[in-house]
Amino acid sequence: MFEIQAHRGARAFFPENTIQAFCHAALLGVRVVELDLVVSKDQQIIVSHDPWLSAPLCSDVSGEPLSHEDRWRYTLYDMLYSDIARYDCGRSHPSFPQQARIATCKPLLYQVFREVDAFMVSAGLSGSMIYNLELKSWPDKDGLYHPPPSQYAELVLDLVEAAGLSARVRIQSFDKRVVREAWKLNPELCYGLLIDHGNEGAGDIMRLLSMSVFLPDYLNPHRSLVDRDLTDRLHERGVRVIPWTVNDPEEMLAMQDIGADGIITDYPERAIALFSGNAPPF
Repeated sequence: MFEIQAHRGARAFFPENTIQAFCHAALLGVRVVELDLVVSKDQQIIVSHDPWLSAPLCSDVSGEPLSHEDRWRYTLYDMLYSDIARYDCGRSHPSFPQQARIATCKPLLYQVFREVDAFMVSAGLSGSMIYNLELKSWPDKDGLYHPPPSQYAELVLDLVEAAGLSARVRIQSFDKRVVREAWKLNPELCYGLLIDHGNEGAGDIMRLLSMSVFLPDYLNPHRSLVDRDLTDRLHERGVRVIPWTVNDPEEMLAMQDIGADGIITDYPERAIALFSGNAPPF
């Protein structure tokens, strides 16, 4: 089955990485949401793509929009979550003009688990949500934007296990250090490595994979790196391929044709319509 992952939720409708965006993705029919994680000063796991507060999503405590330069002032790893929660981060993104403006703070991961699962039950939706968790981590930012990899991995896995969601969570990152540390703590979870477009292609990716101390369940490359050679070689190793971020309908179909196992997309509603045969001509 070709998998459609909602990148940061249903971003065409609601601001990214909000409970509203994830719930709307569920309503659309999505059963895998991709979301980003960062860490606060008091070791809370927050759902946020950026490790700071800034434009275009966030306002200050008086309601005035923050600027892009405010990212240097409001590093989340330097802030208590009780302070972070005072900032409204439900402003619409200019790249998604149909987004609803909502009043919301950056949620905690356990809140997303609880609220999305409860919404699906209350709405009578079938199936269960899978949460693909991207740990935002950079090798040169330990102690600045996040804790060291072993501590970071432990914080996330403890929360996942406490929520009873080990069977419905995937752990992924561009930083293979934190994925490796998570795997060492619990090799039974589902793991993925994200690959940026700075890589050269299938050969480069396979060399990276051969250097890993474990074989991930997923390898999720930038869409520009994915071709039939790569998908065939990864499938031979038992590794599934879900490229990011695939938004164009023609490219969605192309990814299926060359053997990808799914896509991560900002527009899951387009993908669902396309693969159900209900998409308009393009």
